[in-house]
Amino acid sequence: MLPFYMLAQPVVQVERAYASAAQTKGQWTAFRAFAAPDAVMMLDGPQPAAPFLKDKADPPVAVMWWPAHIVTACDGSLAFSTGPWQRKGGTAAGRYFTLWRHDADGWRWIFDGGTQDQTRTPAGDAPVEANHKGCGGRLPPLPDRSAPNAGGRSRDGSLVWRVDKSATGHRLRVLFAVAGKWVTEADVEIG
Repeated sequence: MLPFYMLAQPVVQVERAYASAAQTKGQWTAFRAFAAPDAVMMLDGPQPAAPFLKDKADPPVAVMWWPAHIVTACDGSLAFSTGPWQRKGGTAAGRYFTLWRHDADGWRWIFDGGTQDQTRTPAGDAPVEANHKGCGGRLPPLPDRSAPNAGGRSRDGSLVWRVDKSATGHRLRVLFAVAGKWVTEADVEIG
C-alpha cells in the first residue's frame, strides 16, 4: 500500500484538471468528462447526474473552484475534496464537496454538491491534505447504520460518505477511520 500522502496527490491533480477544463472547455462539458457513469449530483436531493448533464448547454462563464482540503482512503480507492467556489465577478460563492472513486478508468467523481453563501475565500493553490496516521487495524462501528439517500465507502472501509434528508434539506457527512475511531471530515447542510 502506498503511503497516505502519495495517494492524495493524484486527486489534487485531477481536481485541478477538472476545474481547469470547466474554464477552458465549458462547465457542463467538464462535469460530463470527469463523471463516473453512476455519479450523483445534488439536484433537489441526490439524483443521477447523467440525465441532468446529458444535453445541458455550457453557461457562458463557468463557476471557478479550487481544492482546499483532500482526504484519501487508506487503500486509495476513494477520496474527498472540498474547497471554495465562486462565479466570476463574485455574484455568488460557496463551498463544493466532491467524492472521487479510483478504478480502472482512473479518478472519476461520484458525488458533487455544495453550499452557497456570501463568504469570499481568496483563490489559492495550496490544498491542505489531511494528516491522518493510523491507517489499518480494526474499523470502528459506524455511528449511523441506517440507509442513506446516497452514500458509499472505500473498498477498505476507511472513508465513508452519506447524504441524508434533514429538517432543512440534505446533510452530507464524510468520515475517516483513524486509530479505531471516526474523524469527521464534513458534516454540512448541502443543496
